[in-house]
Amino acid sequence: MAPVEVLRMALRALAANRARSALTVLSITIGAFAIVVMSSLAESGLETIARGIEELGGARILLVGQKRPERGEDKQSAYARGLTIADRDRTFAGIPHVSSLTLFSRLGKKEVLAESGLRATTSVVAADAGFFDVFHMKVARGRAFTEDENRGRAALCVVGHELAERIGPKPTDALGGFLSIGSFRCRVVGVFADNARFGTSFGFDWTDLVVAPGEAMGDLDPEVVARAAVFVKTDAPSSNDIVKRLVNARLERRHPGVDDFTLFDLSSVMTKFRAIFAGLELVVAVLSGIALLVGGVGVMNMMLVAVSERVREIGIRKALGARPRSIGVQFLTEAVLLSSLGGATGVVAGLGVAALSSGLITRALPHWQTSLAPSAAATALVVTMAIGIGFGWVPARRASRLDPIEAMRR
Repeated sequence: MAPVEVLRMALRALAANRARSALTVLSITIGAFAIVVMSSLAESGLETIARGIEELGGARILLVGQKRPERGEDKQSAYARGLTIADRDRTFAGIPHVSSLTLFSRLGKKEVLAESGLRATTSVVAADAGFFDVFHMKVARGRAFTEDENRGRAALCVVGHELAERIGPKPTDALGGFLSIGSFRCRVVGVFADNARFGTSFGFDWTDLVVAPGEAMGDLDPEVVARAAVFVKTDAPSSNDIVKRLVNARLERRHPGVDDFTLFDLSSVMTKFRAIFAGLELVVAVLSGIALLVGGVGVMNMMLVAVSERVREIGIRKALGARPRSIGVQFLTEAVLLSSLGGATGVVAGLGVAALSSGLITRALPHWQTSLAPSAAATALVVTMAIGIGFGWVPARRASRLDPIEAMRR
């Protein structure tokens, strides 16, 4: 029998039981739909977080921080504790493969008082002028302070757009006004643009913050030096080890016998991060695959019922010369059609819902990256076809082995 004729007969047989066929297709559709939607949203979340980190440097990021020493704590009186701008310059002077760096201190949430008398609690960061370029903090209105102003201890600051909305009757009122952070009073010279990064944090809020010169704030708040860290960006992930060895050697010479600093390499974190997300996507696929298996059982059940209902038809076809193999292929084709139709419907619906969901999420999170997981869609289609073959084989085999005489008597 020609393949086209086999396909035509299979479609005619399925159409004869529309309701039952539709319910069977629906069970497969739900599984394929779940795989595509969940994988697409998971991949979108991964890409959004990864892009936020990659914008800052990704695997090229090194963070030099401070910690409580595990040995030689009694020697700390022999040197100045904390990290200063002089330490930054001495440690990184002449080190190759460093593309940019900044010294900054995350001071946590603090209450600020605006010139208008309004108060707000916001993230406070004391930093050098390199902070703006290294962290890609774009200024929408006004300007950022310069390194000369930082070294000159200028009482200036730049605020996030969310803070600007809360400390003045209008966001524009914040620019040029004065802001008090404890005993430190600064003039607002700039307002940040929306620099939000989903799922990425370095100890401060991206949109609700105030950034002031580290030198000026350090004169009034000792926590600035005590909490200081150096954010370093290398020219390539392969250069991280070289930079770490050189920085470690210089810091050990400065603090002999005292391990009061730590080097954090984000390249290893990025590798683990992607491995974790790959594991999560696998879990999502397994959970969704259970729905497909349930649908496969439905396909087998329907085909077994179809065989029992069409025993007389099978007997007549065999009596007219149909080979057992042709009978088996006929029923196997019907099973594959059921599962493939369900898979294709689920994939199309899943891609549509994933795109719609990402569009809605983008309204709330403009930096959300839409990914429709084509690999998950292709996998769902292949798996549904395999399910049709796997779960349709038993009914097809049973139909092909029916005795024609016994079949015609029923």
